[in-house]
Amino acid sequence: MMNSKFFKGVALASALLLGACTTTGNDTARTPAEQKMRDQAATFNTTVAEGAVTGCVVGAIIGILASNRNHGSGAAIGCGAGAALGGATGYMVASTQEKYANEETRLDAMTADLKADNQRLAGLIDSSRQVIASDKAAIENLDKQIAEKKITTAQARAEISKVDENISYLKQTVANLKKREEEYKVARDKAAAEAGAQAAAEVDAEISTLQTQIATLEQDLDGLVTRRKISRVG
Repeated sequence: MMNSKFFKGVALASALLLGACTTTGNDTARTPAEQKMRDQAATFNTTVAEGAVTGCVVGAIIGILASNRNHGSGAAIGCGAGAALGGATGYMVASTQEKYANEETRLDAMTADLKADNQRLAGLIDSSRQVIASDKAAIENLDKQIAEKKITTAQARAEISKVDENISYLKQTVANLKKREEEYKVARDKAAAEAGAQAAAEVDAEISTLQTQIATLEQDLDGLVTRRKISRVG
């Protein structure tokens, strides 16, 4: 009976995740800039997703084992809670499990990870700005066509769906980046508690750069969101 519940938990968790996850694979309907943006954001989004996958499976199994009858509901609740926890603690857990000679070595490795993330994020900001500029131009064009009665609002809504998709994707990316930043802070505090604050100075500088870049990406996105809200398309 217990084995039956266990395997049912794994199966339901897999189904829930397949339904909830979105891929970053190549889509021929996307522009080169849109695909490049997704390729550059994939690292940030995939890392959180991997932690969420593990958390969902574990949570779903616990939910099923704890529920007497409604296994589907128990799995869904457990998956959601587990995914949230797993996605939020990925880097901290990985950093804790890695074996280093001392905390200074751990901080050096963290600095290298942060530098790589900051470099990737700088590229993402550049590519996202191309997408955002193109989306703003598309909104302007649709507003103009509606005003000139060349297209209906319904037609415009169909055409603006790609803009909305890009907005949703960037919102999720920003949210994942903020989670990643928090993970770095937790891992940094743990290492600095033993190595000393001065030893964490370089990590602190990279975290500060990460914060600035996340704020820049979010500000760029907010500009697109605002323009979308005041569009005639509705």
